[in-house]
Amino acid sequence: MKISNSRPYLLYVLLIFTPLARGGVQGWAITLIHILTLLAVTVFFIRAGLDGRLKWIKTPLDTPLLLLLLVIGAATVFSMDPGLSFWSSLLFLNYVAVFYLTIQAVRTRSGLRELLLVVIGVAFFLSVFGFIKTLGGNPFPWWDYTDLNQAGSFASTYGNRNHLAGYMEMAIPLLLGLYLTGLGGWKMLLAGYVTLVLIAALLLSLSRGGWSAAFIGLVFMGVCLLCDRRFKRKAFIVTGMVGVLVVTFLALSSTPVVERILTVSNAEGEPSLQSRVTVWGGVIEMMKERPLLGSGPGTFPYAYTKYQPAGLRLHFTMAHNDYLHAAAEVGIPLLAVALWMAVALYGRGLRKLGNASRLVRGTTLGALSGITAILVHSIFDFNLHIPANAILFAVLCAIVVAPVPEDNLGNR
Repeated sequence: MKISNSRPYLLYVLLIFTPLARGGVQGWAITLIHILTLLAVTVFFIRAGLDGRLKWIKTPLDTPLLLLLLVIGAATVFSMDPGLSFWSSLLFLNYVAVFYLTIQAVRTRSGLRELLLVVIGVAFFLSVFGFIKTLGGNPFPWWDYTDLNQAGSFASTYGNRNHLAGYMEMAIPLLLGLYLTGLGGWKMLLAGYVTLVLIAALLLSLSRGGWSAAFIGLVFMGVCLLCDRRFKRKAFIVTGMVGVLVVTFLALSSTPVVERILTVSNAEGEPSLQSRVTVWGGVIEMMKERPLLGSGPGTFPYAYTKYQPAGLRLHFTMAHNDYLHAAAEVGIPLLAVALWMAVALYGRGLRKLGNASRLVRGTTLGALSGITAILVHSIFDFNLHIPANAILFAVLCAIVVAPVPEDNLGNR
């Protein structure tokens, strides 16, 4: 059966727009996310209906996602502020829509490749613009955030360098996965150049959480490759990964990167690890009061006020731990559903690594490694509450659990 090669342009627009719009965190950007997602879903159903190819593609995440939506819906109904929780839940529904739009987009091999190029292209732009902006060469005033203190901060179009690092730690493994698909000649050289640029941007972000998460993601990728019997160049991948890290650190040895590695001090206004742990204690107290339904999606900044421990210099509107934050807002049952989703996701991904197609193995491993990185980073930050990063996370999950793509003639 021939598969239509119609391109999901509105999905691409979402992937490009949200990182450029300060991560999509502001009200006007969230409004556009709602509009673009609704348009993308509408166009898909109209096009699929006219083509006669409207078909539900099952994934291992369907049931836990449905249960998660029910849990969030219940927490919204019984929220301390149902109106605020409704809009927060609606944003999550956007991410679910992006997940399923991506499932449809990667039905073909060409669609999968095109989607990867969009993500890597955005990451490359963010890196290059980050260099330009840090050097004082920003030609676009809308990316000068006068309400934020970004002096000396490598955050590119984001408002926070940790969230730029979150995007990079997902994009870098995805790019490395392309090396396993049979790149050669000038494509290999170009991929190598882009890889170095993205790694340099990650290092210059000075995000220790980003560095640690990316390292764990790369270790996960390396272990999977070493366990793959079909991968013969095991020494090459180990040497290459170590070599890239060493060369990049040496090249940047005259920058604040080394100081950042050797110290646990924090910039003014940036929460330390100690303050994060203190905050988590307050979040746990908050969860004890409403363990089943939480305070309601999106209500954390207001509900947490009376639980914040004394002695902290900052007023915390985020838990700096996506798991505790979500459980405090939606209820502890959410953590069980999230664990179910993780087991289903990794189970499907590890099975796909046994596929005969280099494209399937490479892209699945890259996406799964990026997911591993951001899940680790989310222990110490709130990357999954940043729309641009949450959308990319949804895309990576879809790549992992989607059926093996076919070519446009219906051949495997």
